[in-house]
Amino acid sequence: MTPDHLIVASLLLPVVGAIASMAMRGHFMPALVSSILGFASAIALVVVTAGGKVFALHVGNWPAPYGVVMVADGFAALMLAVCQLILIAAVIFSTTTLSSRYKRRHLFPLLCTLGLGANGAFLTGDLFNLYVWFEVLLLSSFAIMAMVPGKKAQEATWRYVIINFMASLLFLIAAGLIYGKTGTLNFADLHNLAQNSERSFFVASSSALLFGAFGIKAALIPLAFWLPKSYPQLPPAISALFAALLTKIGLYALYRVFGMVLVVQGSFPHQNILFYLAILTMVGGVLGAVAQNDMRRILSFHIISQVGYMALALALYSPLAMAAGIFYLIHHIVVKGNLFLVTGLVEAHAGTSHLNKVSGIVRSSPIIAILFAVPALSLAGVPPLSGFFAKFALLKASLTLHEWAAAIAIVSVGILTIFSMLKIWAAAFWGEPQGPRISPPAINLATSATLALVTVSLGVAAGPLFELARDASESLMNPKAYLDAVLGAPNPPSP
Repeated sequence: MTPDHLIVASLLLPVVGAIASMAMRGHFMPALVSSILGFASAIALVVVTAGGKVFALHVGNWPAPYGVVMVADGFAALMLAVCQLILIAAVIFSTTTLSSRYKRRHLFPLLCTLGLGANGAFLTGDLFNLYVWFEVLLLSSFAIMAMVPGKKAQEATWRYVIINFMASLLFLIAAGLIYGKTGTLNFADLHNLAQNSERSFFVASSSALLFGAFGIKAALIPLAFWLPKSYPQLPPAISALFAALLTKIGLYALYRVFGMVLVVQGSFPHQNILFYLAILTMVGGVLGAVAQNDMRRILSFHIISQVGYMALALALYSPLAMAAGIFYLIHHIVVKGNLFLVTGLVEAHAGTSHLNKVSGIVRSSPIIAILFAVPALSLAGVPPLSGFFAKFALLKASLTLHEWAAAIAIVSVGILTIFSMLKIWAAAFWGEPQGPRISPPAINLATSATLALVTVSLGVAAGPLFELARDASESLMNPKAYLDAVLGAPNPPSP
């Protein structure tokens, strides 16, 4: 398949999966098959974009910046692949852990459309279509959250919906202002216009709204208060997908728009503000995690804390820091998604994930203990797992730039992360088993084990993967190949 075919497949497969699942009365198989095929297409895109190659698909053969353009570079391809992997795991867990209430309400078609929104956001080449794909993603997530029964879940849903509507409104206003000032929303065209000092000022003044919108979606403190009150109310299969996808797409938008489109002479608007917000997010998130006594809430606060690491990499904006940030994104999506899935295994096995009500899992189910230990140690940054290499590279970038506050925050938050993981281990896994224990479905154990193997593999293959991340960061910081692919002549028709 050509790169154009792979781009089309990444967008078409979720649509086909959603339609087929609805035709089969919400059956999971079309969603699973489309996700597996989407993962294969994404891996193929990773291969063809390696080395800094960029491919643009001009829809209707209209030249940019007038037509819609979908762009695949190394960064987009890596994000596509890892998010499709988590989508596969979420579909599998959903088939065995969720009640018929969810399946009657078209859960699997909605998972497909959620994946469609994510894929479109990664591949789009202009600001307005980034907004459109965000809305596809968010509307699907709204419908999924609305399925969860209970008063607390309903309150969490309304909170989630209102906050994201506010973020979307900021996004849309910012896009309108930027279009009014520049006459374009195409990423490549905007990048060129931003180099003009007069236009750069006008774009930067509107980008504050974009910064707020993406900060809410990425869950940067003080814009993250909605997350720890929303995600713990979701079933683990769904919270794993939300934790892996939603905040990371907000981070992807920050990297793409502020790390590539609006960069002028090696810096971007609000870079200093992002630096301090990133450190605040790291510290505030991990302190919130340490104070919790439920696995779901601990992991939800850790989403915030880890978002801070990835935002810090963008704020530092050096080649090493950007590569570390992209590597961190890939690592974190896999690890965090798997930790929420393991929480589901704990709840299925022991009936609860509250640390005061569960103990002795290492004796009653050693396999669950191992499946928790691998991603937990990786999240904490213990070598030789992927989290260590991500944090080490970011620490090295901070020291190279003499950013001592960033370096201290990286080390301190890492220590507190280890402490919070040990807190879960000591409470839930040590001690004597209490009450009846149920073995989770074998397919769920196998799925979590596969993600644990992926986590180990990311550490073992950290060198080659970091090179891919370095290529992706290079395409952001020096987007000549991106500009040539988008603003040059449309790709010739495939034979």
